[in-house]
Amino acid sequence: MPASVQITIEDPSQSAQARRIAMRLAEQNGFDEVRAGQVGIVVTEACTNILKHAGSGEILIQLTDPGSAEAVPDFEMLAVDKGPGMDNLEKCLRDGFSTGGSPGQGLGAIQRLSDESDFYSARGEGTTVLARWHGTKRPAGATAHQQQIRLGAVNVPKRGEEFCGDSWGVEHAGCTATIMVADGLGHGYEASLASLGAVHILRKNRESQPGVLINLAHHALRSLRGAAVSVARIDATASTITFSGLGNVMAQIYTGSQRAQHLVSVNGTAGHHAARIREFSYDWPKDGILVIYSDGLATSTSLEARPGLTQRDPSLIAAVLYRDFARGHDDATVVVAKAVE
Repeated sequence: MPASVQITIEDPSQSAQARRIAMRLAEQNGFDEVRAGQVGIVVTEACTNILKHAGSGEILIQLTDPGSAEAVPDFEMLAVDKGPGMDNLEKCLRDGFSTGGSPGQGLGAIQRLSDESDFYSARGEGTTVLARWHGTKRPAGATAHQQQIRLGAVNVPKRGEEFCGDSWGVEHAGCTATIMVADGLGHGYEASLASLGAVHILRKNRESQPGVLINLAHHALRSLRGAAVSVARIDATASTITFSGLGNVMAQIYTGSQRAQHLVSVNGTAGHHAARIREFSYDWPKDGILVIYSDGLATSTSLEARPGLTQRDPSLIAAVLYRDFARGHDDATVVVAKAVE
């Protein structure tokens, strides 16, 4: 999938820019004038809240990866800030309530005008908002794997770069989801070719085991810049995760709010040099959360010390982790997979 479009929000002119970009991308993805207009209103409300309550923040516009060639991606807006946050989010979501002297329609409008929405805020930690619109040709009813495993992600290029050197993808088959995150060496176009080349291997070999996919990517990237690559296969029926990693794309499993279990990768770079590629098996809890992230996020990346975050939408979780742990001088990708009980 294309990388997230990131717009810094520090003044009203950037709010107008974010609205124009979001509406144009919505129209390019099949939205009619009415739905594109709803997207524009939601983005404007999110920007207004950022400027009024936090002073600055970011808007991310992105398509989801539906996980199969037959499915249609959703369209998402994520708004993140590090402002004062809200003590009583439910109260702030009610139309007519405002702490900033405005009519108080912002968060309520976001709920009404999007197909799905979610919010996370903590006093002194900032606020994150998700609005999602379903694809225009969305199938009637979710499939079994979509009911059992939900995914969300943020994939942002280094500031100043047109191309993101990180890529990610997911392929669903039955009750399994196979997720790959690839971090091309360096930044920009050449790094993006390497990471996209790795994800192409996943697309062509969706039924192969994670270790096989890593080995195929290692051989396929020999003529490119190379990449760190991790692959996780979640089997919701067997309650297992099979994982294989080459390089420093990190992965963690959480059981509800318990401490993370870190998954094991081996040293190397796909396309250049590799230690013996290995697979490791882990339990997939009924309330499990898998987090995979590139080194554009700090090694301290964690869901811990964020009360209630594990209960939120996977895209919202990914956005909070991006906001809190992105290094700011690298491509940054974080993918979150969540069991649906």
